[in-house]
Amino acid sequence: MSDLKYLDLTKARFRTTAGGLLSLELADELYPKVDIHLAFPFTFPNRFISVRLPDDGEEIGLIKDLNGLDEVSKKAVQEEIQWRYYTPKIERIKDYKEEFGHAYWDVVTDRGEYQFVTRGRDRTIRRITARRTLIMDVSGNRFEIEDLAKLDAKSRQYLETLL
Repeated sequence: MSDLKYLDLTKARFRTTAGGLLSLELADELYPKVDIHLAFPFTFPNRFISVRLPDDGEEIGLIKDLNGLDEVSKKAVQEEIQWRYYTPKIERIKDYKEEFGHAYWDVVTDRGEYQFVTRGRDRTIRRITARRTLIMDVSGNRFEIEDLAKLDAKSRQYLETLL
């Protein structure tokens, strides 16, 4: 197993380019485009962030803690994470029905109303913690329920049969 390579955050400058790409200047080396991957997106979203080259996925290094970056770099990385890990949070389930191995959802999220389809319960609904749940639709889009206890009674009733 290889050793983890942490970036020296005092020498790292992340910027969003005019074309909307995330770039990294590390000491005296410029990476015009880098990709960001969260090692633990649900338990440690601001820690252990992998910075990689886009073409081959080779890791440049890890950001141990996002708070160690300067404010401009931190904002650029956070915006990239929000784009890459776009996950609307379900606030209410308006309707749910199962038919022929597929589930049809009609939900209200923090980003508006969505209708989506899931296939099979085992691979599409994951409990992150006792109260937190992640749902993935047939297109790979993610939806999160932050706290099952905060859902209304009807929404919880739909989920009782699934969890």
